[in-house]
This record gives sequence, C-alpha cells and structure tokens, in this order.
Amino acid sequence: MSGLRPSVRMTAPDGREWELYAYRMRPQPEEGRFRRIRRLFRPRAQEWTVQAVSWAPYPIDIRWTTSSELRGQVLAQVEGQLAHGHHPVPRNAKLVL
Repeated sequence: MSGLRPSVRMTAPDGREWELYAYRMRPQPEEGRFRRIRRLFRPRAQEWTVQAVSWAPYPIDIRWTTSSELRGQVLAQVEGQLAHGHHPVPRNAKLVL
C-alpha cells in the first residue's frame, strides 16, 4: 500500500465519495554524530495510520492509528461502516485528534 494513492475509493449511500489511505509515519531524522549507526539498530515504526478523506460538499478528514498486524482489518472495518452509511468507529484503532 502506498501513502500517495488511496488504498480504497468508494461512494457512501448518501453519495459522498471517500478515499481511504493506510501509511506508516517515519520518525523525524535525528541530529548528531551517530545518527547513521542508531538508524541501523532502531526498530521500524510499527504504528500505521488509517485515514478516511472526503472533500465534497465539505471536507472531512478522520484518522486512526493501529498496529501493522491490524491495519488491513481496520481498513476493512472503516470501508464497511462507510458503505453502510455509518460514522466509522473501527475496533483495534485509536482515533487521532
């Protein structure tokens, strides 16, 4: 999955078009002398962001964070809830305010 293009495009029953994204945030680069060595031993980010975006008639942007193991499940839950016309509340994900 790429953060540059949507994982899913869909239309809700009310006609609103949604795009769902799943991406992993990269940590900010560290300053200092040993950053290359530390980068080799730093574990990769295990937290993923799932984002639901709609632009018309007014913009809506909702984000959740979840683990890498559950990102597909959270993405499917958000898609299913939007497809049924509900406000998405996925399990195993934390709403980002």
